[in-house]
Amino acid sequence: MRTLMLAFLSGLFSFGVSVSVHAESVISDERLRESFHDLSASTLVDGAGWQAYESVLHPAYSRWAMGEVYEGRQKFIDSLKEWWEYGMRVSSRDIELVGVDIADDFAVIRFKTTESFVGPDGPTEGFSGYVSNIWIRDNGDWKLFAAEIYSTQREDVSPVRKPQ
Repeated sequence: MRTLMLAFLSGLFSFGVSVSVHAESVISDERLRESFHDLSASTLVDGAGWQAYESVLHPAYSRWAMGEVYEGRQKFIDSLKEWWEYGMRVSSRDIELVGVDIADDFAVIRFKTTESFVGPDGPTEGFSGYVSNIWIRDNGDWKLFAAEIYSTQREDVSPVRKPQ
């Protein structure tokens, strides 16, 4: 359960109430930057909620978290809705953009993040990890097509597996 919760929480990539952004790269495309921000802002303490998050996802969205949890758009939306309705929110996030690559209607945004969460009973366990977002421009709007998330808090899962 803890693994699934961390995998879910890590996929939210939202700017927190308290945010620190370190830019090695910048998101030069204004509409992409706005879509990234809209997605991120939706899960804040005062955010617009899961419906706003859902509106930024591509119809074929999928995510792969911690090298073991793969889910399609509807399963993720159902989890996000449950998380939101339970009262969970992002309270802060530290983001270090690592790379932003844009080619025509395709973009990849890679970043390191540390997030803090608050729930109905107060602060909860946070998340630190690496995220790769794949975006597609669809009818002029940038939509999140896929996400890959790895936790730096887990020793048993790493972006690069060591040979046994």
